[in-house]
Amino acid sequence: MSPPKSTRLPHDERRQQLVLLGLELLGHTPHDQVSIGEIARAAGISKGLLYHYFPTKSDFVVAVLRASRDELERRMAPDLSVQLSAGGRLDASIDAFLAYVEDHATGFLAIARARAGDDEAIRAVLQEGRRRRVSRMVDFAAALAGAERADVESPAMDAAIEGWLSFCEGVVVHWLAGRRDLPRTDVLHLLRQNLLAVYESLAGIDSRPAITRLAEASSRLAAPTPVA
Repeated sequence: MSPPKSTRLPHDERRQQLVLLGLELLGHTPHDQVSIGEIARAAGISKGLLYHYFPTKSDFVVAVLRASRDELERRMAPDLSVQLSAGGRLDASIDAFLAYVEDHATGFLAIARARAGDDEAIRAVLQEGRRRRVSRMVDFAAALAGAERADVESPAMDAAIEGWLSFCEGVVVHWLAGRRDLPRTDVLHLLRQNLLAVYESLAGIDSRPAITRLAEASSRLAAPTPVA
């Protein structure tokens, strides 16, 4: 990647340019293997100028992770101009997630390692992203049950979705590391069916009507499509 020509830009515009560069750079190179000097050279600026926008390398990585999270959420958001069933929306969302991580495989694998790393700021932004994903999956559960969010949310729901997200990360890490031993369609199937099983399992410990409807809807979606 050749460095862009350095020009004088407004502060926010330059900062955004650097974050976009970081999305490209850290999507293909682990953040712990990239130095501030390499980032500055790729941006066509001095290290001193980079430190002006990001006092530490951790600050830069955190900004890039937040931008990456926002882009992933944008891709996974349902296209309201297209009529899809609940199952279709779920499949489209998971497929968008898999497409994104496949395009940024090296960066995703590095992030998976960083979740248990020593950098508190990076761990914090990853945990923030995890909380946002849990919240969105609670929203989807409410929509699937035809209920208000308050009628399905609970500590058990949060814990179950947290577990599913960890399962997703483990499966995707295996898929990206192997690349050829598991087709993407199979990965999507595993993530989809596991989530529906998680939702269905909640009825065993939560007797609220909305959770019963969630379990029933999940069971219907998980059932194999009859062969004509």
